[in-house]
Amino acid sequence: MDLTEFIKICRLLYDRKYVVGSGGNVSIRDGNLIYITPTGLSLGFLTKEDICIADLNGNIIKGKPTSELNMHLKIYQNKDSINAVVHTHSMYCTAFSALDKKLKLVTPEAEMVVKKIAYVDYFPCGSLELAENVSECIEDSIILKNHGIVTLGKDITEAYIKTEVLEEVAQLNYIMNNLK
Repeated sequence: MDLTEFIKICRLLYDRKYVVGSGGNVSIRDGNLIYITPTGLSLGFLTKEDICIADLNGNIIKGKPTSELNMHLKIYQNKDSINAVVHTHSMYCTAFSALDKKLKLVTPEAEMVVKKIAYVDYFPCGSLELAENVSECIEDSIILKNHGIVTLGKDITEAYIKTEVLEEVAQLNYIMNNLK
């Protein structure tokens, strides 16, 4: 499988500071397999060799996947049309989630790309409760209380664009709140 776009998206997430340090994780589905980022490695320095592989039953084929593997698996198991998951700790979305503030979709692009935002209560990172609650969301753009965001797509580019637009929405909401 060609993972060039996967690496490119991971680097974009890092370069645009949607993830810092070793935070965040990304996966794509290819049939019964998922390619997923490893635990403890910065997405900005990811190489093809670092990418982990698991099957949809959670059997690890290669590497040591992110602690959020269960969340990715549950999403793929519950949503046949989803082939990519992006999870970031983007600053503005995370700040709004920590304050329990809902975001207004203030641009036409946000209404077309994000459409509607789901909000999930806080559950510990990597927990089955988090995985189950996220995977039960109907929406493809999800804000996690005190944690970050998850965006879903038919491919990795679509999931990434939702991340980018959702973080822009949070930034615009911040600006609008401060201009009042």
